[in-house]
Amino acid sequence: MKFAANIPIYLQVKNLLIQRIIVGTYPLGKKIPSVRELADELTTNPRTIQNALKELITAKIIETRRGQGNFVTTEQARIEDLKQQEIRVTTEKYLLRLRPYLSLAEIIRILTEVDQQQGGPRKWKTMD
Repeated sequence: MKFAANIPIYLQVKNLLIQRIIVGTYPLGKKIPSVRELADELTTNPRTIQNALKELITAKIIETRRGQGNFVTTEQARIEDLKQQEIRVTTEKYLLRLRPYLSLAEIIRILTEVDQQQGGPRKWKTMD
């Protein structure tokens, strides 16, 4: 994984793990890879992975089972709240970047055009 220089690596790892949980790469109640496996995959220090996991444990997104490893919470509502929070933060950042250049109507028009160019609504993942 290529890391941004201006954001602590453990936060970038945390955000990657959150993304994987939200999209179901790491399903509810299932074990996530070990610290060593994640460190190898992401080519980073195991301590960095531990720091990211500590934040997720504190937020009750993952839980540690002694002798078994780390598991994604089984609380669907917690993951749905996390998903909505991620969507809101991303959308706010996006709109703040575009607001100086475009009106909301122009942003919506461009989003619609880009969506149609990419195949339209049928390409959107449903979360049902």
